[in-house]
Amino acid sequence: MTHHYGATYRGKQISVESIEQRNGDVLCKVSIDDEPAPHLRGNPFSSLAAAQVTAVGYARAVIDTLLDNDVAEHHGYFIRVNSTEQIDGTWVGNYQLHRNDNPVAFRRVVCEDFRGNTSVEAEQYAMAAAFLAVDADIAAGKL
Repeated sequence: MTHHYGATYRGKQISVESIEQRNGDVLCKVSIDDEPAPHLRGNPFSSLAAAQVTAVGYARAVIDTLLDNDVAEHHGYFIRVNSTEQIDGTWVGNYQLHRNDNPVAFRRVVCEDFRGNTSVEAEQYAMAAAFLAVDADIAAGKL
């Protein structure tokens, strides 16, 4: 049986298609403004409610990455960056990794090996470091 669920977030239309399998699992597909968002983590889900809540949370996080400059999605993981000014006037970037739209980061890293002249420079370095870390962990089978 197929279930459809929709929501609107920040002007974008979220569509969730959930398919109940014979064994009770629920497979879920997400699209935003009719474009597929394929990196949803957790498929298959144990219940329809869990699938829909997780899918909408994931879609909201994807929309945030499209509209905000401090968040990116990479291989289904969300990276949030920020920076802090140091006493000497330089900037150090840091990143947090999240799954789906989970507000609790499963990894937080300060990129102390690079000091930028601006917050943007430090955040760009942190984003690049996060992309490399995610790629390395996927290749190593850790993610």
